[in-house]
Amino acid sequence: MFSTESPRLNDVLPELDFDGEHAPSNGGGRLKPGRPYRSSGFKNAQFRNDRPSTGRLTRSLVRFFVAIFIGVGATLAWQYYGGEMVRVWAPSLDWLLPTSPPGPAVTATELQQQLKPMAIDLALVRRTEEQLATNQDQLARKQDQMAQTMSALQAAQQEFTQQILALAPPPTPKPVHVPPKPAQAPAQ
Repeated sequence: MFSTESPRLNDVLPELDFDGEHAPSNGGGRLKPGRPYRSSGFKNAQFRNDRPSTGRLTRSLVRFFVAIFIGVGATLAWQYYGGEMVRVWAPSLDWLLPTSPPGPAVTATELQQQLKPMAIDLALVRRTEEQLATNQDQLARKQDQMAQTMSALQAAQQEFTQQILALAPPPTPKPVHVPPKPAQAPAQ
């Protein structure tokens, strides 16, 4: 059914004449001299245009814009992450990143002079905090004193009210009118 032998090239493409002795190694051949080239009937000049096709133009524009978007995205990522992304992803590219120049050396006396105003401010804040705590304690003591005074006044008021009630004469009872009982007839 299947043969292991491939068909001859002259059988597959009869318009080409391949002779095994003179055939070039790249697979090319020559046309048979007896067969003329047949045209399809259309003139090639009708379809010839110097402009690229719209398909090619569209693909070119898409590739261009993809490249632009990749560049813009990379620039935004670089600005957002500030080079840390490169240090993490590719430590070997660390030499591309800008290095910040070391700041001027600060001596101990300059540092003390810079810290002196902050130390004074901290001392003032501590003193103010202590004064507030003292004032709060004084207010709490005064509030306790006022509460004790109020309770003493309430006790004195109750005692005074009781003394007034004790000095007042007792109210005289009103005579109660009792109707007389009818006399009973002697029993027989």
